[in-house]
Amino acid sequence: MLPTSTDVLVVGAGPTGLATALTLARRGVEVTVLDRLAAPPTTSRAAVVHAYTLEVLDRIDAAAPLIAQAVRTPRFTVRDRDRVLLSVPFHELPSRFPYALLVSQAVTEAVLSEKLAERGVQVRRPCQLTGLSRAGDGMLAQVDGAALRARFV
Repeated sequence: MLPTSTDVLVVGAGPTGLATALTLARRGVEVTVLDRLAAPPTTSRAAVVHAYTLEVLDRIDAAAPLIAQAVRTPRFTVRDRDRVLLSVPFHELPSRFPYALLVSQAVTEAVLSEKLAERGVQVRRPCQLTGLSRAGDGMLAQVDGAALRARFV
């Protein structure tokens, strides 16, 4: 059941929405996450997590479980048959994570969703934001015909 109010309403349970919700939840902010899909996608729209993103995910305890399910690559090379067109040496990055992480977006979303669930936050599915208007010092969201007050969206 959808709450009638929340501090922050996050619309969309992709990596950005989930990471935002997790960051807020870890700071004690009441957060509600909506996604219009009935289930998380199993296909991937992204397959690489870069060093700085891993540093950010590490701050919310999501890097280690993600790294455990992925492949680290210290270099990215583009070739045309035998000829190297481009080589990017990630192993030289000034980071605790000097590599690119090859991982399905579905895995990234699953890790972030699990971390949110540990904090008692579940993604509300399927829910669609159908309207949004200012209401006093916050916002009034219409979610599948029901009203939801939020300080921030």
